[in-house]
Amino acid sequence: MQNTSEDGYQIATLVVIVLIVLVVVAYLLVFINPRIALNPFKPPLLATPTLAVAALPALPPTWTPTPSVTATPTLTATPTSTPTLTPSPSPTAEPASATPATPRSPTRTPAPIPPTPIPLPYAFRPALESCTHSGSTVIKGRVTSGGGPADGVHIRLATSPDPGAVVDERTVGRDSDGSTTYAFVLSLGSLAPFNWYLWVTDAQGATLSDPNFHISMNDLPAEDPQSCWLAVVNFAK
Repeated sequence: MQNTSEDGYQIATLVVIVLIVLVVVAYLLVFINPRIALNPFKPPLLATPTLAVAALPALPPTWTPTPSVTATPTLTATPTSTPTLTPSPSPTAEPASATPATPRSPTRTPAPIPPTPIPLPYAFRPALESCTHSGSTVIKGRVTSGGGPADGVHIRLATSPDPGAVVDERTVGRDSDGSTTYAFVLSLGSLAPFNWYLWVTDAQGATLSDPNFHISMNDLPAEDPQSCWLAVVNFAK
């Protein structure tokens, strides 16, 4: 009894699958050709546009120009009178008047106009004042604006011009004499040779000097004139 029931379910399943396949095939045929006989809702036929050919206007017959007779003018000789020569009086030479020549004023050449200075891309300009031997590796200097102290700016120290390579930052402070200075103590001894990049920024981090400016520090001894342990770098606006 159980086998008969299972066979019935299998036959029913097979019939459903066959019906699904037939429906899918019918939809595919209708999608490919909407005007197939299986589609009860066939789309209407599109009217084929008829091209109206405009009648060309008839050209007029070829016109042949008729030459016209032009009268030839007759030239009549006109008597020419012989001119009579009348002697002209001899010109009398007049003495030249002794009029002094008017002196010419010297022409002044206008002075050349000086070229308009091109503004620098950055407000502050770095300048290496000195780099000497020292007991520590230090970079320091002054920051001025218009010859006076510069307030509200910062100095960044980095290993490359990239802002992501910044290793330290100092706010420019005032000394007892009123000047604005900064200082980076890199080491209490010597360091391996390296390039350090410095630039000025404002309080919001905007760059105010060329970030490509750098100092080449080294560990040469004091007797070497190229020794660079203590660098003094000033920024001026």
